[in-house]
Amino acid sequence: MTTAWTDGYQTEVNYTYGYYRDLSPNYQKFCLLLNGVDCPPTNERHKHCELGFGQGVSLNIHAASSFGLFFGTDFNPAHAAHANVLAEQNQVPHHFYDASFEELLNKDLPMFDSISLHGIWSWISHENQHIILQFIRKFLSPNGIVYISYNCLTGWAANMPVRELFHSHFKFNSTSTNPLQKVNDSLNFSEELLAQNPLFAQRNPNALNKVQDLKKQNPNYLIHEYLNQDWQCFSFQQVVRILEEIKLTYAGSTDLNSHLDNINFSEQHQQFLNTIEHPVFKEQCRDYFANTQFRKDLYIRGKNTLTALEIQHRLRNTAFVLLTAPEKLPKTISGYLGEFDLIQEIYQPLGAYFKQSDYKPQTIAELEQAIPDITYSKLLNALVILCHLGLAQPCQAASNPDMVEHAQKLNRYFLEQASYHTNYQVLACPLTGIGIPADQFTQLFYRAHFIDGLDSAAQFAQYVWDVLTQLGWLVLDQQGNTVSDPKTSLEVIQEKAQFFLDSDKLKIAKHLKLFA
Repeated sequence: MTTAWTDGYQTEVNYTYGYYRDLSPNYQKFCLLLNGVDCPPTNERHKHCELGFGQGVSLNIHAASSFGLFFGTDFNPAHAAHANVLAEQNQVPHHFYDASFEELLNKDLPMFDSISLHGIWSWISHENQHIILQFIRKFLSPNGIVYISYNCLTGWAANMPVRELFHSHFKFNSTSTNPLQKVNDSLNFSEELLAQNPLFAQRNPNALNKVQDLKKQNPNYLIHEYLNQDWQCFSFQQVVRILEEIKLTYAGSTDLNSHLDNINFSEQHQQFLNTIEHPVFKEQCRDYFANTQFRKDLYIRGKNTLTALEIQHRLRNTAFVLLTAPEKLPKTISGYLGEFDLIQEIYQPLGAYFKQSDYKPQTIAELEQAIPDITYSKLLNALVILCHLGLAQPCQAASNPDMVEHAQKLNRYFLEQASYHTNYQVLACPLTGIGIPADQFTQLFYRAHFIDGLDSAAQFAQYVWDVLTQLGWLVLDQQGNTVSDPKTSLEVIQEKAQFFLDSDKLKIAKHLKLFA
């Protein structure tokens, strides 16, 4: 190993505070079930490990709201310290380290039921990749799950030289000592170079657009995503081959869009793909039709396939929750082929029944009885689409009082922190084990009601305005323009508060047990 603890990884600035549902054990098991793969139910004895957990937001959300004991490491000590601060807030038992992958490999650890690594496979050295493979081989239980996401060669091939240009200027040519300014300088230079229309840009007309898209991203994210010493893209079959060597078999994707072929591929394309017999080759070919840039895949040690009847039985007994009022559900969905209408004869009665039932969890079997005109397959498809859009979630088999208490403590901390920054855009849900998206305004609205006892949109607006005034922040109107006038600002916030109330968020939060 190299002597530098950073080992080529960027540590000048800390990573962002994003939440990723793909790391949720319950969400992973739901995706496996959709793909017809058997896996044992989660219980208190299960153990989960996340490699490279960043700020630890996802790890803490899942540790607080899921069964089992959670382990993880991120060799940046600032990240590990932050993850442990969050864990202390919810008082959940945990083992979060600032160990390197090699140090973790040599620790006395239990066998894990799931191991997850989000994105880091593309950002680390070949040596660290080999250590991770050793770690999985040593510590993953039979029937254990591995989630791995990575930059996909198919979608990145044309833009890899753009990243190289960006990285080279950052490393060799920027004169600033401020890493965030170096990012800005490197992007500006790359844009200027491509604007000269060199032969590369002529042959790759999307290159300039790629740089312009990067300029819209959070610079902290760009540093960790694109500017490490090691940065690699992989084809699907490459990763399959690597993981097969440690007895892992591909079991499906956590991208629910992969189940929505009708809005993504033409009938001709679907027919072409269906002529391909080998599942690995077929999946690789899908990446060409989708121009996949980032894959989010599940592997399992010992793949056992369920029969069609077993899949139906388990899915029928899976409960779902709806996260918004049916009146606020979208009327359309976008796919690779464009925009498509959501069939209101399905979504209206489905949403109406959830509302009629006070947004309590409903199994597909219960929905079939309540809405007999809608078939099982149509109900399942609608729920998968709503989960894909982040408007519904599959529930865990059960929850316990400790899990509810841990989640509520973490949520209360997030609500408190909303007065100071916008780092946490999520809440923990003990019914689903999956984070609930919640921006700063939403969290402040929850706090105004559940902690301070306020009820009306006008009260919510004044409450949020007081917080923003202390921060010295301005409100953005619907066009994204800043508003400086206090009266207009209150009107903008009150409109947001009314939308929040009309979406039945308070009633839903109560049934999701987000707050005590």
